[in-house]
Amino acid sequence: MPFILNVDDYAPGRYTRTKILRQAGFEVKEAATGGEALRIAKEKPQLILLDVNLPDIGGYEVCRRVKQDPETAGTIVLHLSASSLLPEHRIAGLDGGADSYLTEPIAPEVLIATIRALIRAHSAEEALRYSNRQLRDFANMITHELKQPLRSVAIYSDLLSQKVEGRLSVGEQEYLAQIRTAARLMGQRIDSILEYSRAEQGGGDTRDISSEEVLEECLDELQMLIAETCTQVDHHDLPHVHVNKTGLTRVFVNLITNAIKYKGPADPIITIRSKPQGESHLFSVHDNGLGIEPRFHNQIFEPFERLHGAELSGAGLGLALCRRVVTSAGGEMWVESNLGEGSTFFFTLPGAKGRAAHSV
Repeated sequence: MPFILNVDDYAPGRYTRTKILRQAGFEVKEAATGGEALRIAKEKPQLILLDVNLPDIGGYEVCRRVKQDPETAGTIVLHLSASSLLPEHRIAGLDGGADSYLTEPIAPEVLIATIRALIRAHSAEEALRYSNRQLRDFANMITHELKQPLRSVAIYSDLLSQKVEGRLSVGEQEYLAQIRTAARLMGQRIDSILEYSRAEQGGGDTRDISSEEVLEECLDELQMLIAETCTQVDHHDLPHVHVNKTGLTRVFVNLITNAIKYKGPADPIITIRSKPQGESHLFSVHDNGLGIEPRFHNQIFEPFERLHGAELSGAGLGLALCRRVVTSAGGEMWVESNLGEGSTFFFTLPGAKGRAAHSV
Protein backbone atom coordinates (compact mmCIF):
# COMPACT_ATOMS: atom_id res chain seq x y z
CA MET A 1 0.00 0.00 0.00
CA PRO A 2 1.38 3.47 -0.86
CA PHE A 3 2.64 5.41 2.14
CA ILE A 4 4.34 8.66 3.10
CA LEU A 5 7.72 8.57 4.81
CA ASN A 6 7.96 11.25 7.50
CA VAL A 7 11.63 12.01 8.28
CA ASP A 8 12.46 14.27 11.24
CA ASP A 9 14.89 13.90 14.13
CA TYR A 10 12.69 16.08 16.37
CA ALA A 11 10.27 13.54 17.89
CA PRO A 12 7.45 15.95 18.89
CA GLY A 13 7.40 17.53 15.45
CA ARG A 14 7.50 14.13 13.76
CA TYR A 15 4.63 12.89 15.92
CA THR A 16 2.48 15.95 15.17
CA ARG A 17 3.08 15.71 11.44
CA THR A 18 2.33 11.98 11.37
CA LYS A 19 -0.95 12.62 13.19
CA ILE A 20 -1.93 15.28 10.62
CA LEU A 21 -1.11 12.95 7.74
CA ARG A 22 -3.05 10.02 9.16
CA GLN A 23 -6.07 12.25 9.83
CA ALA A 24 -5.92 13.18 6.13
CA GLY A 25 -6.11 9.49 5.20
CA PHE A 26 -2.44 8.72 4.46
CA GLU A 27 -0.51 5.66 5.56
CA VAL A 28 2.66 6.88 7.31
CA LYS A 29 6.06 5.44 8.23
CA GLU A 30 8.63 7.38 10.25
CA ALA A 31 12.39 7.84 10.30
CA ALA A 32 14.52 9.87 12.71
CA THR A 33 17.81 9.76 10.78
CA GLY A 34 19.04 10.03 7.22
CA GLY A 35 20.31 6.46 7.24
CA GLU A 36 16.96 5.13 8.39
CA ALA A 37 15.24 7.24 5.72
CA LEU A 38 17.41 5.77 2.96
CA ARG A 39 16.63 2.25 4.17
CA ILE A 40 12.86 2.80 4.22
CA ALA A 41 13.02 4.65 0.90
CA LYS A 42 13.80 1.25 -0.68
CA GLU A 43 10.20 0.33 0.15
CA LYS A 44 9.16 2.99 -2.39
CA PRO A 45 7.00 5.47 -0.48
CA GLN A 46 4.71 7.73 -2.48
CA LEU A 47 6.36 10.79 -1.00
CA ILE A 48 9.12 11.61 1.50
CA LEU A 49 8.64 14.51 3.91
CA LEU A 50 12.32 15.21 4.51
CA ASP A 51 13.71 17.44 7.24
CA VAL A 52 16.77 19.34 6.03
CA ASN A 53 18.73 19.09 9.28
CA LEU A 54 19.33 15.50 10.38
CA PRO A 55 21.91 14.19 12.86
CA ASP A 56 23.79 11.76 10.62
CA ILE A 57 23.19 12.43 6.90
CA GLY A 58 21.86 15.85 5.95
CA GLY A 59 18.52 16.10 4.18
CA TYR A 60 20.10 17.50 1.00
CA GLU A 61 22.39 14.47 0.76
CA VAL A 62 19.54 12.05 1.50
CA CYS A 63 17.52 13.62 -1.30
CA ARG A 64 20.47 13.42 -3.70
CA ARG A 65 20.96 9.71 -2.97
CA VAL A 66 17.24 8.98 -3.35
CA LYS A 67 17.10 10.74 -6.70
CA GLN A 68 20.29 9.12 -8.02
CA ASP A 69 19.25 5.58 -7.13
CA PRO A 70 17.30 4.08 -10.07
CA GLU A 71 15.12 2.16 -7.61
CA THR A 72 13.94 5.32 -5.83
CA ALA A 73 14.52 8.09 -8.37
CA GLY A 74 10.80 8.50 -9.04
CA THR A 75 9.96 9.14 -5.36
CA ILE A 76 8.58 12.61 -4.57
CA VAL A 77 10.73 14.50 -2.06
CA LEU A 78 9.31 17.45 -0.10
CA HIS A 79 11.85 19.27 2.04
CA LEU A 80 10.71 20.80 5.33
CA SER A 81 12.75 23.05 7.58
CA ALA A 82 12.23 25.34 10.57
CA SER A 83 15.78 26.70 10.49
CA SER A 84 17.02 26.72 6.86
CA LEU A 85 14.73 29.53 5.75
CA LEU A 86 16.83 31.62 3.36
CA PRO A 87 16.41 31.64 -0.44
CA GLU A 88 19.80 29.96 -0.85
CA HIS A 89 18.58 27.09 1.32
CA ARG A 90 15.53 26.60 -0.93
CA ILE A 91 17.72 26.80 -4.01
CA ALA A 92 20.16 24.21 -2.64
CA GLY A 93 17.30 21.84 -1.84
CA LEU A 94 15.53 22.20 -5.17
CA ASP A 95 18.77 22.03 -7.16
CA GLY A 96 19.58 18.86 -5.23
CA GLY A 97 16.52 17.16 -6.67
CA ALA A 98 13.70 17.97 -4.24
CA ASP A 99 10.27 18.42 -5.79
CA SER A 100 9.26 21.16 -3.36
CA TYR A 101 10.56 23.03 -0.29
CA LEU A 102 8.43 24.35 2.59
CA THR A 103 9.45 26.27 5.69
CA GLU A 104 7.86 25.87 9.09
CA PRO A 105 5.61 26.78 10.74
CA ILE A 106 3.18 25.62 8.07
CA ALA A 107 -0.58 25.31 8.41
CA PRO A 108 -1.71 21.65 8.34
CA GLU A 109 -4.16 22.30 5.51
CA VAL A 110 -1.40 23.89 3.40
CA LEU A 111 0.88 20.89 4.03
CA ILE A 112 -1.84 18.40 3.05
CA ALA A 113 -2.84 20.43 -0.04
CA THR A 114 0.80 20.63 -1.14
CA ILE A 115 1.29 16.87 -0.69
CA ARG A 116 -1.84 16.10 -2.68
CA ALA A 117 -0.83 18.50 -5.46
CA LEU A 118 2.61 16.87 -5.72
CA ILE A 119 1.07 13.39 -5.83
CA ARG A 120 -1.39 14.48 -8.55
CA ALA A 121 1.41 15.94 -10.65
CA HIS A 122 3.52 12.82 -10.19
CA SER A 123 0.59 10.58 -11.16
CA ALA A 124 0.06 12.63 -14.34
CA GLU A 125 3.76 12.30 -15.20
CA GLU A 126 3.62 8.54 -14.64
CA ALA A 127 0.57 8.26 -16.89
CA LEU A 128 2.38 10.24 -19.59
CA ARG A 129 5.46 8.04 -19.28
CA TYR A 130 3.30 4.93 -19.58
CA SER A 131 1.61 6.38 -22.66
CA ASN A 132 5.01 7.14 -24.17
CA ARG A 133 6.19 3.59 -23.50
CA GLN A 134 3.08 2.26 -25.19
CA LEU A 135 3.70 4.54 -28.16
CA ARG A 136 7.32 3.42 -28.40
CA ASP A 137 6.34 -0.24 -28.25
CA PHE A 138 3.70 0.33 -30.92
CA ALA A 139 6.21 2.12 -33.17
CA ASN A 140 8.69 -0.73 -32.74
CA MET A 141 6.02 -3.29 -33.54
CA ILE A 142 4.55 -1.52 -36.56
CA THR A 143 7.92 -0.74 -38.11
CA HIS A 144 8.97 -4.38 -37.72
CA GLU A 145 5.70 -5.54 -39.28
CA LEU A 146 6.13 -3.13 -42.20
CA LYS A 147 9.79 -3.82 -42.88
CA GLN A 148 9.41 -7.53 -43.58
CA PRO A 149 6.89 -7.23 -46.47
CA LEU A 150 8.75 -4.18 -47.74
CA ARG A 151 11.96 -6.19 -47.81
CA SER A 152 10.14 -8.79 -49.91
CA VAL A 153 8.98 -6.11 -52.35
CA ALA A 154 12.55 -4.87 -52.73
CA ILE A 155 14.04 -8.37 -53.15
CA TYR A 156 11.48 -9.62 -55.66
CA SER A 157 11.52 -6.41 -57.69
CA ASP A 158 15.31 -6.77 -57.97
CA LEU A 159 14.94 -10.42 -59.01
CA LEU A 160 12.27 -9.48 -61.55
CA SER A 161 14.48 -6.75 -62.95
CA GLN A 162 17.30 -9.26 -63.48
CA LYS A 163 14.94 -11.88 -64.94
CA VAL A 164 13.39 -9.64 -67.60
CA GLU A 165 16.45 -7.55 -68.36
CA GLY A 166 16.45 -6.55 -72.03
CA ARG A 167 12.85 -7.66 -72.65
CA LEU A 168 10.95 -4.65 -71.31
CA SER A 169 10.03 -1.48 -73.12
CA VAL A 170 11.41 1.84 -71.90
CA GLY A 171 8.10 2.59 -70.18
CA GLU A 172 7.98 -0.81 -68.47
CA GLN A 173 11.56 -0.39 -67.26
CA GLU A 174 10.54 2.97 -65.79
CA TYR A 175 7.62 1.38 -63.94
CA LEU A 176 9.89 -1.24 -62.42
CA ALA A 177 12.46 1.40 -61.47
CA GLN A 178 9.71 3.36 -59.73
CA ILE A 179 8.74 0.29 -57.66
CA ARG A 180 12.33 -0.24 -56.55
CA THR A 181 12.79 3.45 -55.72
CA ALA A 182 9.52 3.55 -53.78
CA ALA A 183 10.55 0.49 -51.74
CA ARG A 184 13.91 2.06 -50.92
CA LEU A 185 12.33 5.39 -49.89
CA MET A 186 9.71 3.63 -47.79
CA GLY A 187 12.45 1.77 -45.94
CA GLN A 188 14.20 5.08 -45.23
CA ARG A 189 10.98 6.60 -43.96
CA ILE A 190 10.28 3.66 -41.64
CA ASP A 191 13.80 3.94 -40.20
CA SER A 192 13.34 7.71 -39.73
CA ILE A 193 9.99 7.26 -37.99
CA LEU A 194 11.47 4.68 -35.63
CA GLU A 195 14.47 6.89 -34.87
CA TYR A 196 12.20 9.86 -34.14
CA SER A 197 9.94 7.74 -31.96
CA ARG A 198 12.91 6.64 -29.88
CA ALA A 199 14.14 10.23 -29.51
CA GLU A 200 10.63 11.28 -28.47
CA GLN A 201 10.86 9.06 -25.42
CA GLY A 202 13.56 11.25 -23.88
CA GLY A 203 17.26 11.87 -23.66
CA GLY A 204 18.38 8.29 -23.16
CA ASP A 205 21.70 7.64 -21.44
CA THR A 206 23.03 11.16 -20.89
CA ARG A 207 26.60 11.62 -19.75
CA ASP A 208 29.60 13.92 -20.08
CA ILE A 209 31.08 13.64 -23.57
CA SER A 210 33.42 15.60 -25.81
CA SER A 211 31.38 17.17 -28.61
CA GLU A 212 34.64 17.62 -30.53
CA GLU A 213 35.22 13.86 -30.52
CA VAL A 214 31.60 13.18 -31.49
CA LEU A 215 31.90 15.57 -34.44
CA GLU A 216 35.15 13.92 -35.56
CA GLU A 217 33.37 10.55 -35.58
CA CYS A 218 30.54 12.06 -37.64
CA LEU A 219 33.00 13.46 -40.17
CA ASP A 220 34.58 10.02 -40.49
CA GLU A 221 31.10 8.56 -41.10
CA LEU A 222 30.40 11.19 -43.78
CA GLN A 223 33.89 11.14 -45.29
CA MET A 224 32.82 9.85 -48.72
CA LEU A 225 29.91 12.29 -49.08
CA ILE A 226 32.11 15.21 -48.01
CA ALA A 227 34.81 14.28 -50.54
CA GLU A 228 32.36 13.70 -53.42
CA THR A 229 30.73 17.12 -52.91
CA CYS A 230 33.99 19.02 -52.24
CA THR A 231 32.56 20.12 -48.90
CA GLN A 232 34.70 22.06 -46.44
CA VAL A 233 33.91 21.63 -42.73
CA ASP A 234 35.61 24.10 -40.39
CA HIS A 235 35.54 23.43 -36.64
CA HIS A 236 37.79 23.43 -33.58
CA ASP A 237 37.85 23.29 -29.81
CA LEU A 238 34.26 22.20 -29.16
CA PRO A 239 33.31 21.70 -25.49
CA HIS A 240 32.42 18.85 -23.23
CA VAL A 241 28.64 18.63 -22.78
CA HIS A 242 26.11 16.48 -20.91
CA VAL A 243 23.94 14.72 -23.49
CA ASN A 244 23.15 11.36 -25.06
CA LYS A 245 26.06 10.57 -27.39
CA THR A 246 23.99 8.83 -30.07
CA GLY A 247 21.56 11.74 -30.07
CA LEU A 248 24.31 14.34 -30.54
CA THR A 249 25.78 12.22 -33.33
CA ARG A 250 22.45 12.34 -35.17
CA VAL A 251 22.25 16.11 -34.67
CA PHE A 252 25.66 16.71 -36.27
CA VAL A 253 25.04 14.18 -39.07
CA ASN A 254 21.64 15.66 -39.94
CA LEU A 255 22.84 19.25 -39.94
CA ILE A 256 25.90 18.47 -42.06
CA THR A 257 24.04 16.30 -44.59
CA ASN A 258 21.28 18.92 -44.87
CA ALA A 259 23.86 21.62 -45.56
CA ILE A 260 25.27 19.46 -48.35
CA LYS A 261 21.88 18.38 -49.70
CA TYR A 262 20.56 21.94 -49.90
CA LYS A 263 23.76 23.49 -51.16
CA GLY A 264 23.87 26.57 -53.36
CA PRO A 265 25.86 27.03 -56.59
CA ALA A 266 29.20 27.08 -54.74
CA ASP A 267 30.87 24.12 -53.04
CA PRO A 268 29.47 23.70 -49.51
CA ILE A 269 31.28 25.41 -46.65
CA ILE A 270 30.13 24.46 -43.14
CA THR A 271 31.40 26.27 -40.06
CA ILE A 272 30.75 24.80 -36.60
CA ARG A 273 31.45 26.89 -33.50
CA SER A 274 30.49 27.04 -29.82
CA LYS A 275 30.71 29.48 -26.94
CA PRO A 276 29.85 29.31 -23.22
CA GLN A 277 26.40 30.54 -22.21
CA GLY A 278 26.00 30.36 -18.45
CA GLU A 279 26.12 26.68 -17.47
CA SER A 280 25.41 25.66 -21.08
CA HIS A 281 27.11 25.98 -24.44
CA LEU A 282 25.69 27.64 -27.54
CA PHE A 283 26.53 25.81 -30.79
CA SER A 284 26.20 27.28 -34.27
CA VAL A 285 26.32 25.38 -37.56
CA HIS A 286 26.56 27.80 -40.49
CA ASP A 287 26.39 26.91 -44.20
CA ASN A 288 26.47 28.78 -47.51
CA GLY A 289 23.52 26.90 -49.00
CA LEU A 290 20.13 27.80 -50.42
CA GLY A 291 18.85 29.41 -47.25
CA ILE A 292 15.33 29.37 -45.82
CA GLU A 293 12.63 32.01 -45.94
CA PRO A 294 11.87 33.35 -42.42
CA ARG A 295 8.21 32.28 -42.68
CA PHE A 296 9.36 28.65 -42.74
CA HIS A 297 11.78 28.83 -39.79
CA ASN A 298 9.41 27.10 -37.35
CA GLN A 299 7.81 24.79 -39.91
CA ILE A 300 11.05 22.98 -40.75
CA PHE A 301 11.28 21.57 -37.21
CA GLU A 302 7.86 19.91 -37.41
CA PRO A 303 7.71 16.16 -38.20
CA PHE A 304 7.14 15.32 -41.89
CA GLU A 305 7.43 18.98 -42.97
CA ARG A 306 9.54 19.41 -46.10
CA LEU A 307 10.17 22.54 -48.14
CA HIS A 308 11.41 20.67 -51.21
CA GLY A 309 9.74 18.13 -53.43
CA ALA A 310 10.47 14.51 -54.13
CA GLU A 311 13.56 15.43 -56.13
CA LEU A 312 15.41 15.60 -52.81
CA SER A 313 15.19 12.50 -50.61
CA GLY A 314 14.10 12.56 -46.99
CA ALA A 315 11.17 11.85 -44.71
CA GLY A 316 10.97 15.33 -43.20
CA LEU A 317 12.06 14.06 -39.78
CA GLY A 318 15.73 15.07 -39.64
CA LEU A 319 15.35 18.51 -38.07
CA ALA A 320 12.46 17.35 -35.90
CA LEU A 321 14.77 14.64 -34.56
CA CYS A 322 17.56 17.18 -33.97
CA ARG A 323 15.31 19.50 -31.98
CA ARG A 324 13.92 16.56 -30.00
CA VAL A 325 17.42 15.41 -29.00
CA VAL A 326 18.37 18.94 -27.94
CA THR A 327 15.20 19.65 -25.95
CA SER A 328 15.42 16.25 -24.26
CA ALA A 329 18.84 17.28 -22.99
CA GLY A 330 17.40 20.55 -21.66
CA GLY A 331 18.47 22.81 -24.54
CA GLU A 332 16.86 24.80 -27.32
CA MET A 333 17.25 24.82 -31.12
CA TRP A 334 16.42 27.42 -33.75
CA VAL A 335 17.54 28.72 -37.15
CA GLU A 336 18.49 32.10 -38.61
CA SER A 337 18.38 32.24 -42.39
CA ASN A 338 17.24 34.10 -45.47
CA LEU A 339 16.63 32.69 -48.92
CA GLY A 340 19.85 32.66 -50.94
CA GLU A 341 22.02 33.65 -47.95
CA GLY A 342 22.76 30.32 -46.29
CA SER A 343 21.56 29.17 -42.87
CA THR A 344 22.83 29.10 -39.31
CA PHE A 345 21.36 26.52 -36.96
CA PHE A 346 21.80 27.27 -33.27
CA PHE A 347 21.35 24.90 -30.34
CA THR A 348 22.23 24.89 -26.67
CA LEU A 349 23.37 21.95 -24.56
CA PRO A 350 24.18 21.72 -20.83
CA GLY A 351 27.83 21.73 -19.94
CA ALA A 352 29.57 18.68 -18.54
CA LYS A 353 28.52 17.97 -14.96
CA GLY A 354 31.74 16.42 -13.72
CA ARG A 355 34.25 18.81 -15.21
CA ALA A 356 34.65 22.39 -16.33
CA ALA A 357 36.81 21.47 -19.29
CA HIS A 358 36.19 23.16 -22.60
CA SER A 359 37.15 20.82 -25.43
CA VAL A 360 39.63 18.00 -25.59
